[in-house]
Order: sequence, then C-alpha cells, then structure tokens
Amino acid sequence: MSCERTAIIRNESGIHARVAAGIVQRAKELAAEYGTRLYLRGERGERFELHSIMPIIALKAQKGAHVSVTAEGGAEREAASEMAAFLEGDLEMHGPAELREVDKLLHENALMQERLQMILEAVQDGICVVDKSGLITYVNPAYLRIVRKTREMVLGQNVFESAPDGNRVGVLRSGVARIGALSHKKNGTTVVANVNPIFVDGEIAGVVSVIKDITEIQRLMERLTQVSARAEYLEQELLRTKKTATAFSNYIGKSGKVVDAIALATKAAASTATVLIRGESGTGKEVIAEGIHYASGRRRGPFIRVNCGAIPPALLESELFGHERGAFTGAVKRKLGKFELANHGTIFLDEVAEMDKNMQVKLLRVLQQKEFDRVGGEETVHVDVRIIAATNRDLEAMMKAGEFREDLYYRLNVIPLLLPPLRERVDDIPLLVEHFIGKISAAQQKPVRGITPDAMEVLMGYRWPGNVRELENVIERVITLMDTPEIRAEDLPTYVRSDIADRAVSGPAGLLTTDAGGAAVLPWADYEKRIIAHAMEHCGTFNAAAKALGITHKTVAAKARKYGLVGEGKS
Repeated sequence: MSCERTAIIRNESGIHARVAAGIVQRAKELAAEYGTRLYLRGERGERFELHSIMPIIALKAQKGAHVSVTAEGGAEREAASEMAAFLEGDLEMHGPAELREVDKLLHENALMQERLQMILEAVQDGICVVDKSGLITYVNPAYLRIVRKTREMVLGQNVFESAPDGNRVGVLRSGVARIGALSHKKNGTTVVANVNPIFVDGEIAGVVSVIKDITEIQRLMERLTQVSARAEYLEQELLRTKKTATAFSNYIGKSGKVVDAIALATKAAASTATVLIRGESGTGKEVIAEGIHYASGRRRGPFIRVNCGAIPPALLESELFGHERGAFTGAVKRKLGKFELANHGTIFLDEVAEMDKNMQVKLLRVLQQKEFDRVGGEETVHVDVRIIAATNRDLEAMMKAGEFREDLYYRLNVIPLLLPPLRERVDDIPLLVEHFIGKISAAQQKPVRGITPDAMEVLMGYRWPGNVRELENVIERVITLMDTPEIRAEDLPTYVRSDIADRAVSGPAGLLTTDAGGAAVLPWADYEKRIIAHAMEHCGTFNAAAKALGITHKTVAAKARKYGLVGEGKS
C-alpha cells in the first residue's frame, strides 16, 4: 500500500542545500514515527527515497514548484500528509526547530555539499553515485550526456534491477574497486568506468562510478587497425626520407637533374653495390659519395677518402694497402692502409682514372675477392669494404686507348651516377649563392645582407667551367674584398662579367658584331634588344630562348617586355 500527496514549495529561496538537509532529517523522523518509507518526485522524473540530500538538491526546485510525496508501509496517509505539509511550510523558519539534532556542522556540511555539486557538474567525466541499496542518488550533467538520458530517467533507478550484472552491482556486493572496466551501452556508446566503493565506519555505504566516453577513440583505433599496413609503410618511408634528406642535405639544388641524381643515389645507398660517380671537376662528387655512405647501412662504419690523383704512383699502393716494417727505406713500423681503416665502412676513391695499370690490377683483386697484401707483407688481409669511385675523365675513351682496364671499368660501373655541371642547372645558382653567402659570411664574421639582382643575373649567365667549387671560390673572394652590405655586379671578378658580356655580344652562331652599316659599336641596349629579338625569332618561346642564350626564362621575359618584343615570342 502507498499514499501520495502533492506539495507546492512556498519557501522564498526554494530548496537549497541547508533546506535539503532539513527535509532529509524530517523524513527520517516521520519514517521512524509511522514505520514507513518516504519518497519524493519532482515535476518531471522518477521518485527517489528521502534519505540523501544530493537528489533533493538536484531537483533545483524554486518557489512555486510542485513535488509529490509518497509513503509506503505503516501509517502511509499520516506520514505523507505531514511530509507534504512540511514541504509547503516556511522551510527556513522550520529549519532550526526541526533540525534539533543538527548543529552548525550540518549547516556547514550542507554548504560544502552545495559547492561540491557545483564542482561535480563542471567535470567532463561522467559521475554516478549509488547508495548501498542500489538506488542512483546523484549524476552530473556529463554522465547524462554520455549515457544519453535525462536526469529524471536516471535518478531513483535501482541498479540491482536495471543492471544486475553491471560493475556497480559487482562493487556493491564485493567492496572491491573495478578500474578500467569497459562496457557497451545499448545506444552504441562505449565507456570505460572506474567504480570505487564508499565506506563509512568500515561498512560499504555505496559506490561512485566515473565514466569516460571512448566511442570516438575506439572508432579511431579501428580505422588505424584497418590501415596498419599503410601506416607502417608510411612510417618506414618517413624514416627513410629523413635519413636520406639528412645524408644529402649538403648537396644544394632543386632542379630536375639534381633531383634525379639524388633519387638514384638514394637507391644506390640502399644496396651494397659499387658506385661510379662521374661528372666534371667541382660538381660535388665527394658530397654525393658521403651522402650515399651516411644513407646506407654502413653509416656507423668509417668513411675514408682517397684522392688517387694527389698521391704519387710509387706511394699509392702503400697508402691504399699499408706496408710492413722494413718494406722500403723509411718504413720503420707497420702502417695500416686506407682499405683496412675502412673495414665495415666505405672507401671513396676520387680520381680513380689516375691510377696506373699496375695499381688497377691490385684494385681489381680487392673488388673481386675482398683481399689484398700489404707492401712487404706475406699475410693476406681480408676486408669488408664498399667502394665508391669517382672520376671526371672519359673512361670509355681511356679504355680504347689502353689506359684503363676494361675489366676494372665494368667492376666499378655497377651503378653509374652522372652529376650535371652547373651550367645545366642554372636555376640552382640562387640557392647555392644564398648557401655560400651564409656559410662564408658566418666563417669570416662579416655580415652580408644579400646580393643585388644585377649581380645574380651575371652569376646565372656565366658558364662556370669550375662548377660549384668555382662558384664558392668566387663568393668567398667577393665577401673577403667587398665594402658594401650587398654583393653588387661590380664586386664580381672581371672575367665573370666579361664572359657573359662577350657571349651576349657574339650571341648564338656569332650573331651581331657591329651594326648593319659596319659603323662603330652600338650602345649595349641596342645589342641586347637585337639579341633577344633574334633568339625569340628562332626559338619561339621564352624558355627555348633562355636555354639558347644560357640565361633564365625570367631574364628573357623581362628584357622582351622592356624592349617591346613580347608580341614576337610566347611565354
């Protein structure tokens, strides 16, 4: 049996924490007096038993709010009527009289609980409090959001009935916390819960459950699992790219031929094959060789450089293979050769074409059998060395002339790598100039702001027979001697400026030495206009004209617009 009464809250300040404490105290008194159990329900939601202030505070009932009181067992009518009358009275006035056993500590406790509720409602993790009988007495807004329910749907629910096999019931029965428990809700949400028991005087008084919504994380994990193979590949590719980018970072350039050369060098680094680097003097063969070593699996081993052209033939064998004590005059002790020092690493043989035929035979033995004899020694030395050779000579012509062994050529030329001369990668000159300005000005502690457009145009128009090495030397010379904060065209060496001027006047196929009437030399602008016009007439586009003249597309386009020649060519 039960009896229900409706009450209207008339208290001016509604139901707050201290009033809620008074309501609970009064409910306990009536329950003891009439042998009944009292429940309360707001205008919207399920009822809850009147033995905790938290669900009462959660109602947020203001003056004029309607609440329902239900009494079950014993003298239901009397208990329900008196509780309803109490709720309709002046709760502030009744408080001190009705709270006869509640001292100032209770008031302070009520205020603390009100502050605690404000904190709990701001927390983004879901919090649910369950009493020892299984009734849900408090939930914060985050909990309602995660489980996608309203407060009325949750408060007063008994977990023994709604989730008899759940974590909260398990902790209520065992008193042992459950940490990191996963559960899948009917609405499709996956939550991870930490459920801890609440003990009062050594006895379990309820549990508190803190939940996190991990649905999005779980979906992300599923997606990552689906693409794990690709992720692993991308990770390895990233590591390879980082390693390669670091190894070849000293080789400055972004032009197509440079990109192709570095791509091939990267592939060579992944193998153990012998590499033959070819290119004109000053194109950066040693830089690429070093990059191949440090991008390879031998990067933890030594990288030994040998310039075969700088060592006299009589001493080259001892330098490469070492010698024993007493092998020749001056050999007072054993000396290890470069091949032994490079064991488990890489040896770079620069200017390999300068070796005489006798040394070529001995080098061939090392390539084929990985062994050699020290000068004056009887012991055969075995090594594990990768060979990278380089030359600026025409090895094919040398083979025909009998100056270079054919079998050695094929042993060295397993992976051929050709580096372009600077005149074929003119677009890289600004990058190289910027790099050298920064490097040299820092070394000389001489601030340089940059380079003027005219000076850059001169540098890009020069043929650079010495390639990158010559460019670096020119920049070092200019910075050492200059007195201005910027490199100007007049600061550049005379031979650099005169070379581009001579080639511009002569033009393609000996174009224009004087004016049409054989008169004296015309002003520079007249020659320049006629050169650009002639180039565009024969080449058709700015790109083609720039290549023919040995200058940049940008320069041709600017000059064509300057002299009104845009209609004579296409960009």
